[in-house]
Amino acid sequence: MKTIKIGDIIIKTHPQVYEPAEDSELLMENLVDVKNKVVLDVGTGTGIQAINAAKKGAKIVVGVDINPYAIQIAKENAILNNLELNKKIFFFESDLFENVEGKFDVILFNAPYLPTSDEERLEGWLNYAFDGGEDGREVLDRFIEEVGDYLKENGIVQILQSSLTGEEKTIKMLNKQGFKAKKTAYKKFPFEELQVITAWRD
Repeated sequence: MKTIKIGDIIIKTHPQVYEPAEDSELLMENLVDVKNKVVLDVGTGTGIQAINAAKKGAKIVVGVDINPYAIQIAKENAILNNLELNKKIFFFESDLFENVEGKFDVILFNAPYLPTSDEERLEGWLNYAFDGGEDGREVLDRFIEEVGDYLKENGIVQILQSSLTGEEKTIKMLNKQGFKAKKTAYKKFPFEELQVITAWRD
């Protein structure tokens, strides 16, 4: 376990939890206005997006993750960053929206976007952070199909994905669910482009 700093946020890492990297930073830097809003961070990991939203003035932030180690470390990181647990920021286990109730102004998702074959799967909980199934879309497609039920009328969705996952397919799926969507930020690497897709109801 080590401690890292991204911007003004201190994060304790855990070997079974995804360590924030360039994708996390790209989403943080391009976060929509969350002031006085209720925010849901799906696949919260170390809690970095949830903590960032809380520090940027969100009224309430909820972070969920399928990984129990992620929830444990996210709670510790919230305290480390002087946030009051269970007052402004909450964390609990959930496979996507399974245990989520209510509607939110902003929903964030740094998706597990890597195309992953059976041989490439990792042992343990960390696999959930990367494994997007054979085409990289398994979890993302489920998220897109369900997200509208948890979003307020004027709410906004922000997804972090890779070009390997297919930007057009994500936008097309969001359109089908009644959203307008576009790529609002990106960062190019030799083998892929990290992308922030922002969606809102028409």
